[in-house]
Amino acid sequence: MTRIRAPTERSCTRCGRSERWDDADAQWRVDDEAGDVFCVHAWDVTGTFTPVEQ
Repeated sequence: MTRIRAPTERSCTRCGRSERWDDADAQWRVDDEAGDVFCVHAWDVTGTFTPVEQ
């Protein structure tokens, strides 16, 4: 059976901001540094992440 899954972490390729998905609150949470607040974040979620699981 094939399963589609969502990422649980992401990082901005421009400013370095990293976030993790919080299941309890159903939203993204900043890990440590907030990064550049004016950055239009370019999230790198496809680097090693594969959404399709066999």
